[in-house]
Amino acid sequence: MTLNDLMAALVAELADGEIPMPLAQRFTLANIWSDLARLAGEELPAEARAVVGRALDATIEPVRRGSYAEHALQFTSAD
Repeated sequence: MTLNDLMAALVAELADGEIPMPLAQRFTLANIWSDLARLAGEELPAEARAVVGRALDATIEPVRRGSYAEHALQFTSAD
């Protein structure tokens, strides 16, 4: 599985989980590493695992419709 395949799977999973505009969300690197490892069927390295537990406790505020991020995405996709 390529990195692009993993990222596409993660975005689809987030969208199915009702996360609005997954590509406009802010996530920690720990969140992404954990999810990509899970999707690839790989174990998370110990040094990352030690950080992930703390990072996953943080609240991630979803981007709401009408926000700057959505406007920026619409603007850049109009190319």
